[in-house]
Order: sequence, then structure tokens, then C-alpha cells
Amino acid sequence: MGNIILLINEKKMWIDFSSKKTLTGSYYNSCKENCQWKNAIFSFLKKWYDNESVLSVSTSGTTAYPKTIFLKKKHMFERAIKTVEFLKLKNKGVRGLLCLSPDFIAAKMFLVRAIIFKWKIYCVPPSSNPLINIKEYFDITSMVPMQVFFSLRYLEYIKIILIGGCSISNFLEKKLQNISTICYATYGMTETLGHIALRKINGSNKSTFYKSFQDLHLSVDERNCLGILSSYFMDSFIQTNDIVHMMSSDTFYWKGRYDNVINSGGIKIIPELIEKYISSFIPFHKRFFISSIPDKIFWEKIVLIIEGSPFPFKLPEFLFNGKNKFFKPKNIFFVPHFIENSLGKFRRKEIMKKLIQKIKI
Repeated sequence: MGNIILLINEKKMWIDFSSKKTLTGSYYNSCKENCQWKNAIFSFLKKWYDNESVLSVSTSGTTAYPKTIFLKKKHMFERAIKTVEFLKLKNKGVRGLLCLSPDFIAAKMFLVRAIIFKWKIYCVPPSSNPLINIKEYFDITSMVPMQVFFSLRYLEYIKIILIGGCSISNFLEKKLQNISTICYATYGMTETLGHIALRKINGSNKSTFYKSFQDLHLSVDERNCLGILSSYFMDSFIQTNDIVHMMSSDTFYWKGRYDNVINSGGIKIIPELIEKYISSFIPFHKRFFISSIPDKIFWEKIVLIIEGSPFPFKLPEFLFNGKNKFFKPKNIFFVPHFIENSLGKFRRKEIMKKLIQKIKI
């Protein structure tokens, strides 16, 4: 399986890829069902070291149900090198923390970087608060925003965090301005072998736009949705449904998903932009999103959906003065629990379908 050494207990595991010792399949073959997250890591490692040139990977199912696609190992290898070179982590002795689900591309690419550059990584089961009870220092980790939020008080143990999976709220981004950890928002997907662009969100040189790696060609279609061309992708060109504003040939500002665009009275509205605009006025512990319900006059009517039990709440009127009047939610609905995928992304369409059935529109 390659030259790695293990230190294992029930809830954590060190993998030292710099070791000259060779791991056999004995641990993987003897692992019981309650070691599912460890099984997933070793299943990936066995496949990485076999003689096949491609790997099967499941997508996260952001806008639809997950599907299986096939990626070339040599392309994953090249993509991993680009990230490590950008972050200047090619030196020996790098320590990483793996706390994402091994089933998806972010964790798999984290492992590939560790293999190539002989990192020593600490693996813990995926959870909302992966740093609790950890007193080790790490050079790098990857997290989804929910994990970062619940780990704020422990981030001093991390030098660099790559944050992906879904968009980062204004509230969380403001919190990250007060820490020494270098934080990057990532843009990418399974089809692009993980992230292909980064945005520094705190410290010096922080930015509001993503900068892509130099081996890519970016474009937009008639919808202003991003297209990505690279020799590293299985199909060379990927047309996304991500609405962006191109700042230059390799930089862009992400606005939202075309799938979520609302047509209210002939005006096309990107709900993610409203979410950022109002986020500071939503109770910080409440998850929410902007969507729409059918309307006889406007076709679609903007609504605010908040997770949890109902409570008295109203957005300030001054937020919707002037041209912002089109952004104002006409109703507020409370949903006990949001339907989400394994990365914590809301399944907006499924949530709204159930809500509309409930309120009988």
C-alpha cells in the first residue's frame, strides 16, 4: 500500500507518509463496521496504490443526487502539486489534520497531497467540532464552514485552513478577521478534482474574489456562468451553473447559482446576494436562506426561510430602501430542520417543495 506508518486508536489515527515502513492490508481487512471512516481512508489508499489509472469518486450532490464519476490519478497528482506549491508547503515535516468525510473529493485530494509530499497527518472522524479535545498543532487542514464556526476557539492550533463545500456567511467571515490562522475560501467541485481557485479571506492581501491556478482558462456563457477549460479534467471543458463576475482572465467574484435564480415580476434576482446582504441581521445561531414561492401577480415571490421553531422576527425596513426594495422578502417561514447533503449544503428545492405542500400554494 505504500510507505506509511500508523498509530491508531478508536477515535483518531496518525498516518506518517514520510516513514520507510510499509503498511500491509492487515489493518484494513480486520477493521470492524464501527470503523467506517477509517475503512474509507484505507479503501482510498489501496485504490491509489493499485495498478489502475483511474479512480471512481462520488459527487457531493449539491444540486441533484450524488453520482459516480471517474478521475485519472495523474490528473489528481498534478492538481495536488499546484495547491501545495501555492501554499508553500513543500518543506519536510508538514503536519496535516484530516477531518472531512473520506468519501468525497476534498478529503481524497488532501490524502493525495500528503502522499506526494510525505506529510504526517492526524485523522479524526468527521464531525461538526473536529478540534475539540485536540491539543496538537497543524500546518494545514480542510473544513466546511460549519466545522470552522464550531472550531473558532481552537483555530490557534492551525496555520492554514482551506474552507469549502458551501459559501461562507458574512458573520463567519467577520469572525475570521480576528485570528492568526490563514484562511482561504476554495472554489471547485469533484469534476475539477477539488478546488481550482482560492480566495484569501483574512490577514494581509485578503480579497473578495477568487484567483484561479495558471493552468486553467476561464470563460462565461450568456448566463454569466463560469466555464473552466483544463487538460487535467476528464472532459477538458466544464460548464458550471455558478454565476460569476470576471475581474480578469484568472480572477472572479462568485455571485450564486443559476439554479436558484428567482424571477419576480420580470426581475431576475440572485438569492445568494440577498443572503449576504441580510446575514448580519439574522440571529447568528440561525441557519437561513432566500427562496421563492409561486405568486399569481409576480410569478415568484421572495421569501426568507429560517431553520428552527418560530420566533418574533422582522428585518429592518431601511435595508430595502431605493433599488433594494426588490430584495425584500414578502414572507418569513420557519422550517424545523433543513434537509442537507453530507457536506452540510441545504437541499433548497427539496425544502421548498415540502414547505409549499404544507402551506398548500
